[in-house]
Amino acid sequence: MTGAALHAARAALAAGAGLVKLVAGPDTLAAARASLPDVLTVESTLGPELEPAVAEALDWADALVVGPGLGREEPRGAFLQALLARRPVPTVLDADALTLFQGEAARPIVFTPHLGEFRALFGDQLADAAANDRWAAAAKAAQKVRGTVLLKGVPTVIADLRGPVHVVASGNPGLATGGSGDLLAGFIGAFLARGGAPPEAAALGAHVLGRAAEHGARQWTARSLRPADVLAALPDIWRAFADTRPRTPPVMALLESPETE
Repeated sequence: MTGAALHAARAALAAGAGLVKLVAGPDTLAAARASLPDVLTVESTLGPELEPAVAEALDWADALVVGPGLGREEPRGAFLQALLARRPVPTVLDADALTLFQGEAARPIVFTPHLGEFRALFGDQLADAAANDRWAAAAKAAQKVRGTVLLKGVPTVIADLRGPVHVVASGNPGLATGGSGDLLAGFIGAFLARGGAPPEAAALGAHVLGRAAEHGARQWTARSLRPADVLAALPDIWRAFADTRPRTPPVMALLESPETE
């Protein structure tokens, strides 16, 4: 799953993270050094004993993204526990980290499951409930882990201890392509590092991903959309956000000015 880690790192950079450190095994780091020179690399066995360079990177970071490309072998669970025991910076748990996580959040955490990961993390009862009421199921899940839960789907629902707080409907079927979730994790991590609150960082990440997918599909179609196409569309999304006009009352039509002479 080397590509998953690289997708997340690229997305974090594209979303405004000033500096990204990638902690991974040697094979993943070799791919990163060959294709992503913007990222700093820290080699690790991803086991229970955190290497000094890994511990330093964790203490340096303003936010963490854990899970893309991590794997589910037995040492990975101990690695996740050791990581979460350090300085409690805001953290995104995605992909394999969702399967490995146990207990409650002891730091600001955004969980980003699709329905299958939601079932593995929260059990069959809540997952079955989500098929009928995504809002209530996400709210109960957030209470269970004492964190922010972003339940991917149509629509994407974000909930925290207050209950469902955001719904994101942007996007298209092209986001079912492998790697899209890794982009989302990287986006959210960047927004957390920039000081965003977990629910808002999660909602913004999902909306940016959806809008970029919609823009990319205009050129490539949703059927052909790849994560690289989504990232390529980001500059236009940032420009559109920068050009947002002030809110006005709803206007159905503008009438021409009357003749004054």
